[in-house]
Amino acid sequence: MATKTEDLKGLPTTDALFARLRRRTRANADDMDREIEKLCVREVAVMMCDSSGFTRKTHDYGILQFLAVMTRSYDALVPLVGKKGGSVIAHGADNLLAVFPDAAASVDAAVAMLKLLGRRNEGAADRDQFHLCIGLHWGKILRLKDNIFGDKVNVAAKIGEDLASADEILATGEIASRLPARIKRRYARSIELGGKPLELHRIVW
Repeated sequence: MATKTEDLKGLPTTDALFARLRRRTRANADDMDREIEKLCVREVAVMMCDSSGFTRKTHDYGILQFLAVMTRSYDALVPLVGKKGGSVIAHGADNLLAVFPDAAASVDAAVAMLKLLGRRNEGAADRDQFHLCIGLHWGKILRLKDNIFGDKVNVAAKIGEDLASADEILATGEIASRLPARIKRRYARSIELGGKPLELHRIVW
C-alpha cells in the first residue's frame, strides 16, 4: 500500500496567517474564523520526540559533545519521518515535532526511529549514545505550510517531553484506537492534562 502523505497546497505560512489575524475584528471574526478553519484545520497524528539524558550528558561530557551526537542522530532520523509519510515541523533544541496523516504511520515511524538509534547505540560509549522519548496524539490541529498549532500539539509535547521514558513510545487512546492489529500496544496508565482525562498506551516494539 502506498504511503499516505500530506497535501499542503493552499495552506498559508505562519507569517501569512498572523498578517490575516491582525485584520481580525469583532465584526469580521466569525467569517474569518470559518474561512481559516475550512482551509487549515486537519486531523492528524502529532509526534513529539525529546532526548533522554540531556542534563546529565551535558554535565558529564559538555554541551558541544551532546549537540554533535544529537545533530548526527537527527540527520539520520528525519528522513525516516518522510519515508513514513510524515512531515517534520521543527527539530530545534533537543526535540523533534512531526505530523502524520494517519495513526499507523506515526507509530511505524516512531518504531523505525528507535530501532535505528538502537543499532547506532549498540557498542557505543555512553557519550556517543542518543536516546529518545516519544509521545503520540491524534486530533484536529491548525495546519500551516510551515507550522502547527493546537491543544493536540501541547498534549503530544507533554507526553514526549515529560511522561515517556528513554526508548519508549507512549500513544494516547485516540491514537491506539486507530491502529491496526499488527501494531501491538499495552495500556500504560490514565492521566489528566488540561482538565481532560487521557489514556496512555505503550507501543510494543
